[in-house]
Amino acid sequence: MYNGTRLINIYTPSDAERKEEREWYYNVYVPYLHPATETDITFAGNFNCVLSHTDATGHRKNSRALENLVTVLCLSDVGEMTSSRPMFTHYTPTGA
Repeated sequence: MYNGTRLINIYTPSDAERKEEREWYYNVYVPYLHPATETDITFAGNFNCVLSHTDATGHRKNSRALENLVTVLCLSDVGEMTSSRPMFTHYTPTGA
């Protein structure tokens, strides 16, 4: 907790062959970290997947479990809220 905000830093499995493990992480582990009481919360870290087509170029890894988590917990993507142009945190020769 910091100034009344719960900070949670996560790192999910990144490889395409570990998608099932990543989905479990979002379905089981991350909800366990969310407090039962109402409090401000910030999830940060490396999610290793995207929520929408605007979050990536080239091949993108979507996660239905992350989409559901964002909806159920009423989370907002700060990157979408603060920028009118696409922002990427990882670049490869075939995409971002």
